[in-house]
Parts: sequence; structure tokens; C-alpha cells
Amino acid sequence: MLSDKSAVGSWAQSTPLLSLKNSVTHVAVTSILVSLSASAYAQAQPQQTKHNKDIAKMPITQSAKMTAEQAGSLEQQKQIDQLIATAKQKNLATHPSWLRLHYFEPNGHTKSGSARYKSKITNPEFFLSPAGHTDPQAELEAFITATITQGIKGNDSVACRFPARTHWLKTQLGLENIQPDCPDFDNWLQALDPQRLSVVFAEEYPNRPVSAFGHTLMLIDSKASLADPKAIDKAHALNDTVAGNPDDSFLVYAAKSAAGGYPNDITIEPYPQKLAEYLKTDNRDVWTYELKLTDAEIQQIMRHVYETKDLELPYYFTLDNCASEILRYIDVVRPEGNLLDEFKLAVVPSDVVRLLKKQGLITDQSYFPADKTLAQAKRNNPQIELPKSSIDANNRLIPTQLTPADNNPLNGHKLQRVMIGAGAQDDTGYLSLAYRGGFNDLLDRPSGYPQNFHLEAGSIALRVYQDQEPHKGDHNRVELQELAILRGRSFNPINTARSGDSKLSSWGVNLQATQVKDGSQAKLATHDDPDASHLVGSFAYEKGISAAFGTPTAGSGKLPPQLCYAFGSGLAQVGKGLSHGYRVGAGVNLGCRYQLNSKARVVGELQMPYWYHGDLDSDNRRSHYWQPIVSLGAQYDLAKNQAIRLQGSYQLQDDIEGRDDIQLAYIKHF
Repeated sequence: MLSDKSAVGSWAQSTPLLSLKNSVTHVAVTSILVSLSASAYAQAQPQQTKHNKDIAKMPITQSAKMTAEQAGSLEQQKQIDQLIATAKQKNLATHPSWLRLHYFEPNGHTKSGSARYKSKITNPEFFLSPAGHTDPQAELEAFITATITQGIKGNDSVACRFPARTHWLKTQLGLENIQPDCPDFDNWLQALDPQRLSVVFAEEYPNRPVSAFGHTLMLIDSKASLADPKAIDKAHALNDTVAGNPDDSFLVYAAKSAAGGYPNDITIEPYPQKLAEYLKTDNRDVWTYELKLTDAEIQQIMRHVYETKDLELPYYFTLDNCASEILRYIDVVRPEGNLLDEFKLAVVPSDVVRLLKKQGLITDQSYFPADKTLAQAKRNNPQIELPKSSIDANNRLIPTQLTPADNNPLNGHKLQRVMIGAGAQDDTGYLSLAYRGGFNDLLDRPSGYPQNFHLEAGSIALRVYQDQEPHKGDHNRVELQELAILRGRSFNPINTARSGDSKLSSWGVNLQATQVKDGSQAKLATHDDPDASHLVGSFAYEKGISAAFGTPTAGSGKLPPQLCYAFGSGLAQVGKGLSHGYRVGAGVNLGCRYQLNSKARVVGELQMPYWYHGDLDSDNRRSHYWQPIVSLGAQYDLAKNQAIRLQGSYQLQDDIEGRDDIQLAYIKHF
């Protein structure tokens, strides 16, 4: 440490450009500086001649002292100018590491063609220059200036407030031997003792909105936890999540998280506390992946965490979340790559894990079963001796010989999906094109996801119809079949270890725009086209029970492979094509999924909604009616990310034409 030296002296001794050492004695240097300084001062400001004479009348020691202070100020400015010149020569202001340390993003170009930047951080305390929010060069110059003038000791110094920036600039300017004296930071880092970083993945959990798509955090291992893998009380969890209101409903929580309505919350806490939350409270299986990082990269990541941990950035569910922050940490220390740039629409935990594996950044993996996974394993294999939890009362890991569940995200299909198909509605043929942002439905390949996982977001489907029958009118058209924001179901079978908790009842939600047929019309009673469908906004909520059947995998905590369910549902739809412009309904949905083998599945469902439009003044329309629909689907997996799907539906109401719909489609995940 340089506790007994000034910042100027420290930086000067580290490089020949800044050295004050020469062959003359200190007295000679002082005499020369006195003469030069007095002469320059007198020539620059002749109106202060009397003041100069007064200085000359002072004792030589006092005059030399003041002149030395002036010389020191000049030397500081010389150092600043030289460091800034070197930084400009190396283009450090636009170096990827400097930009990423400040959250800078491209923001167009100037008239001369040079790049503009803008930081995602708006807090002025994060910058030293008034223009630092949009000017990387101004921020770099202000940082160098502040470091020289303030010194490199004390918790409030720039060097101690921003240790990652200081360290990076030191290495770029050849000043590696400079060691800032920062008690608070040093104590913080010593307490964590970061020796290894790993990504922790907690499986998707629809019963908690913020974790519906899975969650990732960073495990910080110390020397003590590496020496004894069971001693997780010696490790810490670096977690970035949304600081949302837990009392908000699922839809409100999701909407605010997606729109930046909540701030993010970066915490560092004992690892057993966080792991127990997943394994015991949420009953979510956990996978950990050791990251291939050097010691220097680990230390720099932790420096950056220190200077950014108290920022309250807006939390965006899709792009600025727990998963994106892990990629950003790695990008900060690996400027030659850009992991975060791999994702344009959304950064999802499972996709991040797959990307890290693809980039060769994962060296090892471990599986930790949830408490109810262990309980299910005991049901499946009564003869097996298993603990009740993977963590004991002393916060130590308990190893098990349990066969891992098939929910490792490395084994899952890719997130996005496109589906190209051909089908017919009655005698009207069509071609279809559909896209889905994520994640998984009951027909999709289940590997890599929780069992019976059904959650879809951001899907759109188009149909191109062609009809050659003149009496049915012109049916050559392009039709938006659906635009789904969110739909999914959470299954917690009553005859498994996941039953017994009222919070884990089976339920579902659906928010979308979709084509429907208005069943209020009597068939051919008016000039209206009775088989016309209408695009409506639709919302549905389901709640009920589910049960699992069949023989689970031996030696595992998996549920039985077959699933049946019964839901009561409430529905509401609005659209110009509906009588009175709306309808509300209630009904029952019954269904089953059968796993034929590892590559094939079948799902059948009967929906029985009862609709009400309000009082209608037409004899040809009904205000309330049943409109049952039966559907059947089957999928065969050609490969991990390719499949063929056959699906069809039939509307049982007699007064509707165009009741049957069948389609064969090719699926590609990417």
C-alpha cells in the first residue's frame, strides 16, 4: 500500500514520463523552480508586481514552500496531460472494456461520421464528467484528472469508489504497480474471497411470476468452500432480480417487469440461504455450471460488481435481467467477444446456459434435487435411502445418488420456434406460418424443461386461404390466426409429492388475440356468412386438478409420465365480429397427455365453454349457448430441434359451419 505517499508521487514513480528524479539535488531543483516560477508569474501577470516583491521579502523557506506547491500543481497537470495523451493514442475511450464498464451503447453518429454513445445509467454519481453520460472521452479524461488530483487512498477517492475502472486503466497505461489504499473495498473483497465463479440455474417455476422462465445467479466460491464442497456456508450468491411488489397479481407483475416498472435488485448473500429458497421453499431443482475464467478475470468481475451493486437500473424482464447481467460481467473482462449481442429479442436463463456451453465457458456441472423431488424419488423407490433435503440443518450439502431429472437446460431444444404447415378447414385449404418466442407446450420435446412444463410467450400465426368454390365467396385471403402474449398451465398432480400445498394447485392463464366463430347465430338464418371467423381479444383463467399415471424412471425423482387434468375456466372476449361486441363465459376443460416414447407424444382435450352475450333483440341470435370443441395433437421429434406435428379440432355446435380443422406442420427450433 502507498499510505505514506501522495498520489502524485505514486503515479510519477511508476513511469519515466512522469518522473521528477534527476541528477541535481532537491535544493538545486527548488532554486531553479523558484526562479522560473517567479519569472513566469511576473511576465504573465505584471499587475501583481507588488505581490511578487512581497513574496521576495519573505523568508527563503516560506517562499520555497509556496513555489514548491505551485510546482507540484504544474507537475500534476503535466502528468494529467501525458496520461490523457497516452489514452488518446491508444483509443481507450472507445475500447470495449471502457464502454462496457460504463454501460455505454451505440447511439448513432455525428455529422463527421464518428460514433456516438449513450449510457444506460442516468445516475450522475456514476460519472465524474458532467458529459460522462454520453461522452466516453470526457469521462475518461475526468477520471484521470480526478485520480491524480484526489489521490489513491481513502474510501471516498475515485480510485476506491470505482476499483474496476482504476484497475483497467492501470493495466492500459502501464501503471500496474500502483496499489490504491481502499479499506472498505479491501474488506469487502476479503470477506468474499472469490476464487471461482459458477452459474446457478433454478428451473422454470410458473407459480412465481418473476421465475416463470427460470432464474440464474452467480455462485462465488472461496478457498474454504473449494477445499470442502459440502461447506456451502463458506460461499456466496450474487443475485440480480427484480425489486417488485410481491402483492401484485401475476399479470400486473409481468407487465411492470416487462416495461421497466420495477428497479433491479443486486444482492450478495450466503449461498445456503439462496439455495434453500429454491430447493425447500419453491421446490425447484438446481443445476450449477462452473465457469472457465482466469483468476484475473474473476477479480476484475468482482471489482465491477462492487462499483455497480448499488445501482437501481430499471428491470426489463426480457433484456435486462438476471441472465443478461451474467453475460455482461463476462463481456466486461473479455472485450474480444460479445456474448450479450447474441440476443436481440430476449435474454432467457436456459438460452444463456446453452450459449455459455457453446462458447466453451462451462467446465463442469452439478445437480441438486429439490425436497419434493427427493420425496417423489422415495415414492418411486421405497427401498432407497434418501435424505429429506439436499441441505442439512448446519447448511452443509448432503450428497445423493439420485438419477438427475431430465430438466438440464443444456439438453433442451432452442428457445424460438417456427412452424410451417398445410391444412384444411372443411373444404377450404390453407398454408400456415407460425412463430413463437418461447418456451414449451405439452407436445414439444420435454427434455431440458420441468416435467409437464407448458408456458408460451410471444407467438403469432398466419394463414393463407384458397377456396375454389364460387358459392362460398372469395376466400383467397391472408388471415391472422392468433397473436398470443402469454399462455400456459402449471400442473401439480394430486397423486404425487408435489401435492398437498394449496399454492401448488394446477392452474392456467391465456392472454391472446385469436380467431373464433360466433355461436350466437342460427345457421343460415340471416344473410351473414355463418362460417366466418372473427379476430377477438381473449382472456381466460383456469384452475383445477391434475393427476399423473404410469411408471416413472427408476432411481429418479421424476413424476409418472402420463398426465390428465380437469379445469374450471372463466373467459372473456371482445371484438367487432361478436354479437354486442363481447361475450363472457365459464366452462370445463378436460384433457390428457400420453407419452408414447421418448420421441412421440399425444395430447387430447375437450373444451366446454358456455357463452353469454347479454340480451339480444334479434330472433335469429341467441344470448347464451354451449360451444364445445374437441382437439387432438401428436408430435414426433426428428431431432433435438426439429419435429413433425399433426393437430386437428372439431366444433360440436351444429349451427356453425367450418367446424373441422386439421393441419400437418414441420417445426424448427432456433
